[in-house]
Amino acid sequence: MGFFRWIFAIAVLSVWTALIGTALYVALFTPADEAPTGDVIVVLGGDADPAGGLNAQTSLRVSTAVALFEAEAAVQVVMSGGDGVADAMRDMAVAGGIPPEAILVEGASRSTLQNALFTADIEELDKDAAILLVTHKYHLPRANASFRWAGFSDITNVAANPDAGIEFNQGLLWEAVKWPYNILRAAAASAALAGDVPRESFIKYLE
Repeated sequence: MGFFRWIFAIAVLSVWTALIGTALYVALFTPADEAPTGDVIVVLGGDADPAGGLNAQTSLRVSTAVALFEAEAAVQVVMSGGDGVADAMRDMAVAGGIPPEAILVEGASRSTLQNALFTADIEELDKDAAILLVTHKYHLPRANASFRWAGFSDITNVAANPDAGIEFNQGLLWEAVKWPYNILRAAAASAALAGDVPRESFIKYLE
C-alpha cells in the first residue's frame, strides 16, 4: 500500500509542478524587442474545428508565421499537424502570401512529441537549423522540450499570443497532465531507440 501512496504522491506533485511552471512561464514571457530571425519557421497545428477547418488557435499560429515570413525572419516554413491540419495550414499560409515552394508539410503527427520527431525526419530540413517555434504561450515550454528531445538545439520560442495573460483555460490545465505523460513516453521511446527497437513498433504510443 505504501508503494502506491508514493506513486500517487509523485504523480500529484508532477502535475502541480507542471501547472505552476507553465503558468509562471506564461506570466513572465516577454517578447523580444526585435523580431526574431532564424532559418526556418516551424508552426505547430492543433485540432481541426468541427466543420473540418482550422480552429482559432491554429489559425492564429499560421497568421503569426505569415507575419514572420513577411518580416524576413526566415526563408522556409514547416507546417506540422496530422489529420489534414498541416495541409489546411499550408493553404492558409499561401493565401496569406507565403510562396508554396517555401513551405514544407509534415502531416503525420498527432501529438507534440510526434510534431518534433516527424519534423526531424524531413530530409530538406537540417537539424542544426535555427528554428522559430510558433505555438501558444502555454504550449511553448513543452514544445521546446519536445523539439530538443528530437535533436534540435537552436530554438527560439515565438508565441502566437504574446500579449495574453494567465488564463486557467483547458489548454493550460491540460499541460499539467501532458508534461509528466510526455516525459514518461519520451524516456521510454529513447530507451527503445537505444535498444535498437524498430521505431514503427512504438511510434503509435507517442500519439
